[in-house]
Amino acid sequence: MGLAQSLKVITMKIWGLIPARLDSSRLHGKALLDLHGLPMIIHVAKRASLSALLDEVVVCTDSDRIAQACIDHKVDICFTSSQCSNGTERIYEASAILQCDSEDLIIDIQGDEPLIDPANIDKVVAVTKQNAGAYDICLPHLIGCPRSNPNVVKVVASGERVLYLTRSDCPNDFTIDKPLKKHLSIIGFTQEALRIFATNPMTELEKQENIELLRALENNLSIYTFEVKGDSFSVDVRSDFERAEKAIEKCPLFRSGYASSGF
Repeated sequence: MGLAQSLKVITMKIWGLIPARLDSSRLHGKALLDLHGLPMIIHVAKRASLSALLDEVVVCTDSDRIAQACIDHKVDICFTSSQCSNGTERIYEASAILQCDSEDLIIDIQGDEPLIDPANIDKVVAVTKQNAGAYDICLPHLIGCPRSNPNVVKVVASGERVLYLTRSDCPNDFTIDKPLKKHLSIIGFTQEALRIFATNPMTELEKQENIELLRALENNLSIYTFEVKGDSFSVDVRSDFERAEKAIEKCPLFRSGYASSGF
């Protein structure tokens, strides 16, 4: 490896960007819902800060109220515009504001998964770095998820390559009975993949399924997937929030006060 290449490896930063908005159609204001004394977005940020491989953790938002909650809990923020149609567009805008380098990796950590596992964030970082030359995006999955639940996005893959993402129960168990693969909301992007996604308009399948990463597939970006363990889930509706309340109370990371997070 030449000196220039070595310097690039040394100076590459890994950004953990957490998109957050206040206006959620299915559960309004969910980012600021109180979970045992902390807004949900703060749980996500504190857990992300426990990652051993992220260099920076930043909440990206257009909401003054979310920003103030982050400031109160000493979480870094980046103000973005209200014109972003989804979280991926928001982190792209933030990456420009934060002046992320073209060689940096961006890890998109969804702000509605308050039980996100820092170890899984590190796995996504490692796999994204390892596969950056062959794949554009890295998306982990959990094996097994409830059927007939359109709030849960399923990963349809052939081997390690994602072919489709859907809210339906897919693939169908016509000849082989296998558990579904659940989309986990930690997504690794190269800067170029993030740029291609965000500078293209919404696509037909993205609109129909309301799954933003379908835009990536429809623009011929390749997505790598791999299995991780855990019980993280997104808070989309009130019943999810009630489930999160019970789970957070028993979580060792929360019970330790996120002691190693630096907050």
